[in-house]
Amino acid sequence: MNLRVLVVSTVLVLGCGLLTLPAAHALTMSTTPMSIYQIGDGSTAVSLGHIVNARTSMNRLVAGGTFNASCASTYTGSIPGERTLTSESIASGNVLNVTIPEWLPATRNMPGFENAPAGTELSCTYAWTSRAQESAYTIGIPGFSVTIGGQEVRDGGSIGFYMYKSGGDGLPSHGCLH
Repeated sequence: MNLRVLVVSTVLVLGCGLLTLPAAHALTMSTTPMSIYQIGDGSTAVSLGHIVNARTSMNRLVAGGTFNASCASTYTGSIPGERTLTSESIASGNVLNVTIPEWLPATRNMPGFENAPAGTELSCTYAWTSRAQESAYTIGIPGFSVTIGGQEVRDGGSIGFYMYKSGGDGLPSHGCLH
């Protein structure tokens, strides 16, 4: 048998075998939102944030996400944020836990809430996204190649919360517009 035919046949058999192997590099990701709430009645402060947990058997991993807290009001603005981290390891296998923003629980002020009239109740939303991506490697010879890795996972959602500005006597239910 010709050496060239033998080499090509061997490569094809091995390549087909690689294509039938289960993906051992599966990328997984989960998101854990924090409790989102106004800190004290009448305060502009909001407790917010989420954690992205990603895992892969590949040696490089990128994970992160974004958030935007806003209220249905002409008085208030929004609280945007984002964070992404990269992890590399010499050996295969990687775990990356990313807090968004950097420190949790996080406290941010809702811009403009101090201008809302006394007795106001605002419906607000914390919208979040999460993303994780692993490295990709291509192995092959001219005319034939196999890519390993390169998966990406995305997720997102929203959490509703309320902001209250008391009617002046310190009690949130006095003077609220319902």
